[in-house]
Amino acid sequence: MGILQLQDPAMLSAARSRVSGTTFRLWQGALFACGAALVLDSFSAGAGWFLALSLSMGFDYMLGKSYIDARSARDRQAGGVMFIWGCTFTLLIFAGMAVVTAAAGGPSGRVFSVLMAVSSLVGVVLSHYRARAFMLITVAPAALCLVAAPLIPDQASPAPAWQGAVGVACGIFAFMLYLGRAALTNSQLLSGLEAATKAARERQIEAETKAADADAANRAKSEFLTTMTHELRTPLNAVIGYAEIIAEDMEAESRAGPAQDANRIASSARHLLGLIDQILQLSMLETGRAELEIVEFNVRHLIEDASAAIAVSAKEHGNRLATRVAADVGMARTDRGKLSLCIGHLLSNAAKFTQGGLIAVSVERETVDGREWMKIAVSDTGVGMKPEQVARAFQAFTQLDGTNTRAHGGMGLGLSFTQRTAQLLGGSVSAESEIGKGSTFTLRLPMRLGDVQASEGEKLLRKLGAAA
Repeated sequence: MGILQLQDPAMLSAARSRVSGTTFRLWQGALFACGAALVLDSFSAGAGWFLALSLSMGFDYMLGKSYIDARSARDRQAGGVMFIWGCTFTLLIFAGMAVVTAAAGGPSGRVFSVLMAVSSLVGVVLSHYRARAFMLITVAPAALCLVAAPLIPDQASPAPAWQGAVGVACGIFAFMLYLGRAALTNSQLLSGLEAATKAARERQIEAETKAADADAANRAKSEFLTTMTHELRTPLNAVIGYAEIIAEDMEAESRAGPAQDANRIASSARHLLGLIDQILQLSMLETGRAELEIVEFNVRHLIEDASAAIAVSAKEHGNRLATRVAADVGMARTDRGKLSLCIGHLLSNAAKFTQGGLIAVSVERETVDGREWMKIAVSDTGVGMKPEQVARAFQAFTQLDGTNTRAHGGMGLGLSFTQRTAQLLGGSVSAESEIGKGSTFTLRLPMRLGDVQASEGEKLLRKLGAAA
């Protein structure tokens, strides 16, 4: 039984098909028993054979149920072996009557024998085709009967001609009954398949329609955000400009109070302008409107500029800021502005979630598959993140603390922008964190973003815009 996959769903399906068809096969067996009794002119032969067949089929049914209902793999293995032996024994009893009628039933018996063997053969193939090995084993009795029938010497018919003809008619009726049942079953299967295919097609069309609607809504949202941010920038710049003028005038008149108020207005307006810029940057990425500006620059100078920009914020939180750029990093060729924004977002997050700790920036050069990469790691000793927070850290508008009373500001756009921009520049960003110990965000980007790579990046940008 090594060739049989008794745990295979196909084998279980074949077993269910055989068990569910037990009642029908009993009725079919009764018709063949009547036909055999007429062809052999022996009621006792037909009745005895049908009794043996019924008992064997009942035993076959119980073994099949035991195999199907088995819970453990061991019980199913043992039940499967017994079920196969039971099926084979039942089919041998069925084929035995076909051999007897061919040997002792005369010309009518030979025809009747072929009907029985073919009926058994077709029944086994249609019921067991899902499990090939099982089908080959159980089809053997009927196949051997068909092969042996022509080799059996002719015998005179023991029954009158009309009686033999009626017996053959019983066999034909039993065979046609099975073919009709098979046709009905196949028709039901085809109808079910067509209904399932139609339902699947309708679900696919519905899903595609919803996806198209969602894409259109997202595109409209991003375009609206882009328009609104542009509209808001103009009055905010005016507010900042006038507030600075007022502050200068008040300071010139030695009016410290109004000057401080004007400076607060300018500071708040700059903060709001920064938030609007974040929305604008992300919406431009989502709508595919961002453009790459590839330039050659010194990586050390970029890191120094980014660190200087965050130094005040880091100091306000009592943090130390350390940078290390490997000597072999040198020059890089990519979009300096977008890379600077990415590093700025990572440093801003580190400063925001670290109190009295260390923020470290390290840059190294790596060679992978013949390509030069720069690895920029921003580490902190801050609050850290749980694994589930790390998993959603790069989702837009996601906050570490999502409550209304959260201690840290921002809209949760920085990491999402960083991830999309890293992909646009041909690289990636990853995060590692441990709650209470801090986080490390690592940017990996090509050292030199060539024209071909830039073209690929712009294709990705359009793809991101289409998916937004």
